[in-house]
Amino acid sequence: MSAFLNTLLSTENPVLPSPTAMRVALHLVWAIVLGSGTLLMAGKLARPYRLGLSLLVMAWTLVPGNASPAYWLGLAFQTPSLTSAVICLTWFLSCARREAEPGIPMAPPLARRLTMLGATGFVLGWVLLLDTLAWLPVSVYAWGFGSAALGAVAVFATLLWVVAGTAGVNRKVPGLVGPLLMLCVLTLFVLTRLPTGNLWDALIDPWLWIALQVGWLISVARRWLAGKWLPATRV
Repeated sequence: MSAFLNTLLSTENPVLPSPTAMRVALHLVWAIVLGSGTLLMAGKLARPYRLGLSLLVMAWTLVPGNASPAYWLGLAFQTPSLTSAVICLTWFLSCARREAEPGIPMAPPLARRLTMLGATGFVLGWVLLLDTLAWLPVSVYAWGFGSAALGAVAVFATLLWVVAGTAGVNRKVPGLVGPLLMLCVLTLFVLTRLPTGNLWDALIDPWLWIALQVGWLISVARRWLAGKWLPATRV
């Protein structure tokens, strides 16, 4: 039993992606992220122009070597997480099929379910930051190379699935977006071990974490302003 636990908790001899796979993933994931960002920023343009501009940026990012922005972004920020890639790709494909201006619409019940997942990423980012600063008694990042972390995250995703159930805002908006996102990322990580072989790098990256911080601050500011300007109720 102790040997099994030692094997489960061990972070030695991790399974890493091949150098070729890491180079391909660097360009591919950055192409997805930059293409989605371009589509969002070009929302005021006509649909053919914004799609063409996004595809042009993606094609430029896929160019091998230092002519690609992915080369320089990779030197500064490495490869974005699989979570960022899945979110951006899903959003890009959804907006590409719509004639309306691209945005980030979200119905309240769906937003509440994703808030739980966002809060988890919020906390995970802070834990990893404290680990980087060596303010924790154990190396949390090193656990990402072991099997125990993968099993724990899989159990957490399953619990989210059970809690979410099959409820949704309507027939077109499922209530399982959060759990499906996590399970999709975990499946991709198990099959590819991208981007670094560490589970935490697959789940979150610095830019995604910063986006979660900004989203939280905006939410707090909106609630504060709504409470401040709420008209007094007459008795």
